[in-house]
This record gives sequence, structure tokens and C-alpha cells, in this order.
Amino acid sequence: MRLIGAATAAFALALVLAISGSGSAQAVRAPNGQEIFRYDTFGDEQLWTDVLGLHEAVQSISPLTALSVGLKVDADALLPPIVRALEDGQLNVNDPAVTRRLLRLNAVVGVVAEVTDGRVRSLGITCALCHSTVDDSVATGIGRRLDGWPNLDLNGGAIVGLSKSPVVAPFLA
Repeated sequence: MRLIGAATAAFALALVLAISGSGSAQAVRAPNGQEIFRYDTFGDEQLWTDVLGLHEAVQSISPLTALSVGLKVDADALLPPIVRALEDGQLNVNDPAVTRRLLRLNAVVGVVAEVTDGRVRSLGITCALCHSTVDDSVATGIGRRLDGWPNLDLNGGAIVGLSKSPVVAPFLA
């Protein structure tokens, strides 16, 4: 009976420590739900990069084009000089290099890209692409994230249509 009591006490203590987040359970920290929602692609880069080649298409897409197909930009991910340039109309929204920089900053809501040496190497999407929008506080399509709000401007067909993949080409003709 003492053994059952001791085991019960040890279990209860472990449970309390796990729930409170203290003790050694704190050392191994898993990403929280918001991080997963915003940044986890669940490995879908194989579709968007390997099959559809959207990473190549992004090389020539301007921020203006990206905004026109319903993509959103998280102003909180932008550096202050970029926000000032946007507000002052000094940022070239027709320059694809700006798009690549926004991707490198993780500022395009719902899109995760690996950008090295000025080239997009892979591209994936997250839950936030469809299930987040922005408040347009900086400009149309650019503002603070509103997670859980639908992106009513998103045009998935137009996004896939930007692909230069031979898989998609027959459907665009």
C-alpha cells in the first residue's frame, strides 16, 4: 500500500510540474500553437517547390503582384526603415528583389521561403495563408496580423497561375 501511495504522490508531483511548466520539463520546449500556425509548412515545400516550381516564379514577382493575388504582409515583421519607406512612397513595389527581402524577413503572411544569395530556394505555405489577414494599417494588404480571420482576398488560382511549371502549363493554355 505504501508503494501505491508513493507512486501516486510521484505521479501527482510530475503532473503538477508538467502543467506549471517548471522543473526539467521546461528545458525541452516545443513550439507553441501560434508558431505552428504561422510558420509550419508540414513539409509542403515538395508540392510548391518541387512540383509547381513556385519558388522560381517568385524570382520575378513584385510586391504589387503578390498583393494583387491576395497575399498579405505582416508589418510587425518589417524593419522600421522599410515601414518608413512604404509610408513615404519610397519603396519600389514593382521590384521583385523587394519580394525576396520580404520573404527572407518572414513578412509574407502564410508563406515560408528559404532565400539565400538573393534567390528563393524553396517555398512552402502555412495555415496562416488562408486563415489570417492584416488590418491594412500601413497600406492595403500591409498591416498587423489578424490570425484566425479569413483572407477574403486570396486568389489561389492566380497564385498557382504564376507558376512556370510544366505540370501547370497545360491548364493555363
